[in-house]
Amino acid sequence: MSNRQIVERLAQCVQDQDLVGMAELLHPEIVVAYPQSGEVFRGKDNYLAMLSNYPTGLPDARELEIRGRKEEVMVTSPFPFAIPTITVTGSGDTFVLEGDAGPYPDGVVYKYVSIVKLREGKLSEETDYFGAPFDAPDWRRPF
Repeated sequence: MSNRQIVERLAQCVQDQDLVGMAELLHPEIVVAYPQSGEVFRGKDNYLAMLSNYPTGLPDARELEIRGRKEEVMVTSPFPFAIPTITVTGSGDTFVLEGDAGPYPDGVVYKYVSIVKLREGKLSEETDYFGAPFDAPDWRRPF
């Protein structure tokens, strides 16, 4: 399966809330890191357990749309807890996903960046960053 097909299959698994299908795409030794909280999920079973215990369940992405070229994919979805638009760029075994995540329970929409690496045709590393919006400081306005 090509890297694009892996991304498309992953998107379909999210759409269907199919953790079994998602598990097929994950390397057994996947490492998922959230640097901001210091969390590191090691292994496919731990990562899937974390996802399956998400308080509101996985996002509902029934109207998922995938567009893009060979190694560039745009995913659009009306999630209730959403990443409404994800831009995926990269090639080879490394991709960067960028988008807006939310709204969170407090109503804030965060910026989301994920760095994903593949090994042996499976997702093997993921590092996720979530950033809250902030006002630009006055000193930067002239620029």
